[in-house]
Amino acid sequence: MKPKHLMLISGPSMKVKEALSQAGFVRDFVHRSTYRTELDSSLGGAYIFLIPCHESDGVMTLYGESAFFDGISDSDVPEDIQAAALDRWHALRVRISNAAPPVYSPERGDRRPSAPIASRPIELARNGSMVQDFADLQRLGHDMDRMKNEQQLNEEGLVNDPIQ
Repeated sequence: MKPKHLMLISGPSMKVKEALSQAGFVRDFVHRSTYRTELDSSLGGAYIFLIPCHESDGVMTLYGESAFFDGISDSDVPEDIQAAALDRWHALRVRISNAAPPVYSPERGDRRPSAPIASRPIELARNGSMVQDFADLQRLGHDMDRMKNEQQLNEEGLVNDPIQ
């Protein structure tokens, strides 16, 4: 038996609908709250696979544990078709989870220093210098590699630093 959380997919309605469309699913108008796709059998014939959904407040949830084949009992569906349906479900899950790249958040900590910075006495510090030694220079290089460029910031709806 599959854990229930693996059989639910939830996300922003537009992203979920786009992923469903890209995976070959269309809205079913007979069963109003489902999406459907045809799965062809190697033995001949096609089976209609339906996934129930619910949309509320801009969020769509797909219910994989309630998915069914139209007009036929699940026990009468060939194993290759059942496997194909499960593969489609997993592909859909991956497509939706990869749809939105993570947005920068300072709370998430993706701007952390690349290594711990050792403290040193004020008398040894090189005031006015961007780096204190070669290790500091390497750490700064790693930090700058992780910085987002102007195009990446614009894609996330953020504003880049003004020209200094």
